[in-house]
Amino acid sequence: MRRVLVTGGTRGIGAAVARAFEAEGAKVVVSSRSSGLRGDVSLDAERIVARAAKSLGGLDVLVCCAGVADPKLWNLAPDAVTPELWDLAQKTDLWGTFACARAASKRMGRGGAIVTVASIPALVGDSDGLVYAVAKGGVVALTKMLAVKLAPKIRVNCVAFGSIETGWTDWLSPRQKRKYAAAIPLGRFGRPEEAAEAALFLAKNAWTTGQTLVLDGGETLA
Repeated sequence: MRRVLVTGGTRGIGAAVARAFEAEGAKVVVSSRSSGLRGDVSLDAERIVARAAKSLGGLDVLVCCAGVADPKLWNLAPDAVTPELWDLAQKTDLWGTFACARAASKRMGRGGAIVTVASIPALVGDSDGLVYAVAKGGVVALTKMLAVKLAPKIRVNCVAFGSIETGWTDWLSPRQKRKYAAAIPLGRFGRPEEAAEAALFLAKNAWTTGQTLVLDGGETLA
């Protein structure tokens, strides 16, 4: 766990993940479209991973936090879904995760861990986030497939988040925020630091692979 790449690692959950690994003494490279190691995971995965591995002197852990953050996808009615909007989430959240994982696996010569990111609407459904949830459902399936394909050398696990207090909450109306909070038995949104602890566990635990860890304050009671 000494050399870590966090995609989407300059803000929100990704930034908290990067800080958590650094606190454990890891060397961390973060990537995003606008800062850190710049690049779009849907287009530049091989280059991003190669540059990170070169900078770190190898790669032990990949955490795939990069994803689409667009309010029009979250509040999109089924009749408003277009092929372009559908592909926007699929390319970044699903293809980008796969492409980065594939590139990382080729550079984990001593073995390693890959952590992907999904969301509870992909597991139980929701009234919002249709296109986003479908892409995240693909990430859950991808995690299981890669866990089998890459075992025993590389472990692959997923963390499915509930309502974590990051920039997406700005898209919600006061009514939506009240509705979301009321559905959480622990009575509040999660914090990015709590999300990071889950990613850290999946990267560290040597007998966990192919699993989807749900972190949602009890919302799904899964």
